[in-house]
Amino acid sequence: MTRSRPVPRSTLYATVICLLGASLPVLAQAPAPPGDQLEDVIVTATRRSEKLQDVAISMTAVTGAQLESFGDKSFTDYAASIPNLAQSTGAGAGGNGNAFGVSSTRAIAIRGVFGNNTTGFYLNDTPVPMSLDPRVVDIDHLEVLRGPQGTLFGQGSMGGTVRLVTRDPSMDVMSGKVDLEGTQVDHGGGGYSAQGTFNAPLIKDNVAVRISGYSAFDPGLFTRTWGGPQDPRSPSIDYPPGGAPVGHKDHVGAEQGQGYSVTLKITPEAVPGLSITPMYMYQHTNTNGYPLADYTADNFTQKRPLNVPEAVEDTWSFGSLTIKHEAAFGRVIATGTYFYRRAYDLEDTSDSHAIVFWGLPYYVPAPLPNVLNTRTWNGEVRFESTFKGPVNFVVGFFDSVSERHFRENYLAPGLDAASGYTIGTDLEYVQNTPNADRERAEFIDVNYKPTEKWEFSAGVRRAYLAHEGAYTASGPLNGGTSGPPDTYSEAHQYQTAPRYTAKYQYAPDQMVYASAAKGFRIGGTNSLLPPICDGDLAALGLKNGAAFESDSLWSYEIGSKNTFMDNRVRTRAAAYKIKWKGIQQSVYLPCTFNLVANSGAAESTGAEFEMDLAVIDHLTLNLSAGYEDAKITEATEASRTIVGQPLTGVPRWSGSTSAQYVLPLGERSAFFRAQYEFTGARTSFNNVPPADGGRPLSSYGLLHLRAGVNQGPWELTLSLRNVFNKLGVIGDLIPEGAELPDRPKLFVTRPRTVGLELKREF
Repeated sequence: MTRSRPVPRSTLYATVICLLGASLPVLAQAPAPPGDQLEDVIVTATRRSEKLQDVAISMTAVTGAQLESFGDKSFTDYAASIPNLAQSTGAGAGGNGNAFGVSSTRAIAIRGVFGNNTTGFYLNDTPVPMSLDPRVVDIDHLEVLRGPQGTLFGQGSMGGTVRLVTRDPSMDVMSGKVDLEGTQVDHGGGGYSAQGTFNAPLIKDNVAVRISGYSAFDPGLFTRTWGGPQDPRSPSIDYPPGGAPVGHKDHVGAEQGQGYSVTLKITPEAVPGLSITPMYMYQHTNTNGYPLADYTADNFTQKRPLNVPEAVEDTWSFGSLTIKHEAAFGRVIATGTYFYRRAYDLEDTSDSHAIVFWGLPYYVPAPLPNVLNTRTWNGEVRFESTFKGPVNFVVGFFDSVSERHFRENYLAPGLDAASGYTIGTDLEYVQNTPNADRERAEFIDVNYKPTEKWEFSAGVRRAYLAHEGAYTASGPLNGGTSGPPDTYSEAHQYQTAPRYTAKYQYAPDQMVYASAAKGFRIGGTNSLLPPICDGDLAALGLKNGAAFESDSLWSYEIGSKNTFMDNRVRTRAAAYKIKWKGIQQSVYLPCTFNLVANSGAAESTGAEFEMDLAVIDHLTLNLSAGYEDAKITEATEASRTIVGQPLTGVPRWSGSTSAQYVLPLGERSAFFRAQYEFTGARTSFNNVPPADGGRPLSSYGLLHLRAGVNQGPWELTLSLRNVFNKLGVIGDLIPEGAELPDRPKLFVTRPRTVGLELKREF
């Protein structure tokens, strides 16, 4: 008997895409039932304004109106609806990239490419830290570009790019909007959100201003107890002599936030085609504790030995100046930006400090505060041609300097008596880590359209990357004092990121495309670890403070975008294969510290499919699904990885479906919206090594419902988010202290939330 050979997955995906593309012209010829046509979404993924259906890139675009219609206000709200975009934890950005905390732990993976600085996160045309979560206020649209985007967006876009694009001021009319919402959250209580936008022409056709602001309160879900019996799953030691006070605090993890933005647009009539747009944005959030469940997702009680409050505070500001000049043959765009952020975390490490670090006979208070200051300057100048011939191009220059300063003072009052150490000022560990990254790059992307059906593009980015930093630490936990010059580090290199695309428009509104692109990331150095890690480092053959090398990947993609039934059905489908070598991986050591090491190679293979439908009057449907198989293919001893293990935090399946129905009622209209989001099972290696199987994170699905009525400028909405109160695990925290054995601290989905929202436009 002859056994047939299995069909490779990449071949199977290619066949499915081609068959889908070939079948759509037949569907397009079917008679279209009466219904509402879909609106065109304009994106700037290629640094040009194009329709989403015309761009030869796998991407998702969501308009600001759509974000508002589903009540999305944060990254967590909209991320789960985007196929093959995973939100997780573990990509901290303090020190030399190895520090963590609630404020800086959020991670984004597109197509399985997970890690620090693998996904570009942009506010308009400017990169900002991936862990940032700008409030969704006055957003024009959101773009998620899958696959390497380094040619046009730089070295932080290996897996893809997420862009939030704000609205420009309007020169025409004075307008505004006020949006008020009250919420009731299971386990938490009442919250509110108030936001508004005001647009005013100051000098008709010459100057306009747009101002937006918000204030919001999200109630805390958790109860923190201290001094009483500890969780029976926790290791137990005695309280301080004489015992510890007993108490509790409710509503831990409550967050208060506020912010505003001001944008001025100047279009002087004396200089046709010129626009000058300065913008300033500020946001601040303050949290009264760590919003984490212990052990399991449904455990909302944080049992602690002592009363050591935790806190998170995040403050950032963003200023930009954009100058554009448009002519018949193209436009010149110059942008300069400044970004500042102060992220503060205060962690209670009393239990891990006593049990893991020192083996103390009883608990002593051990608050661990740290501050990460980030300053970034960016500048870019580019020319985008609009020639009438077959050739057009984008060419530009980019320059960026990012400075980070991480400071940590590990406090341990009473440590002297418990351990025998003489600390003096009760500081057992002090870290001061300034470091900086520099990127200078030139880029060009050329588009050639020899016929109406064929279009080719080729682009390349040539970048100079540099990193420098110093590590200074002292205290018993550090084994004494360490500092420059022994702990000073620097790395620099040149990298090239090409991209090639071919597009075939075989019928009106029907096209297929193929692309190949490279992504890259600079290497760096690890912080010097304390002596308690010497044995672990020796076992892996690593030198303390050793450097890690740059990594890079190639991505190969085929796709199809099709519109039919008189613009009432649209589909977008793509299949890809990514080959990633020298992958930088965060490695958890038994001594409870982390470092970054190169772990051989990895591959990610998958596909995405999206469909928008408006086939009957007043009903709009959206469907999206993503599949990705991301795993290690070559392992190294230093990284502690295993061939075949999945990449951390990446689900195999993800997707969403939504429906919106609008019912006209004379001068009024009623609406009903439903959305279901699914995130598949994942494995986290943040705190559990591959040899122990990692930490499984179960799949979860969330259902959201909204209903309301419009009358003129008024809109009243009743919403129910997470209808079935599903407590899914988003990720596990890498503590700045240490995780106790088998006691994870988990970020979970927000419980069932009821909201009543009132909007007024004027």
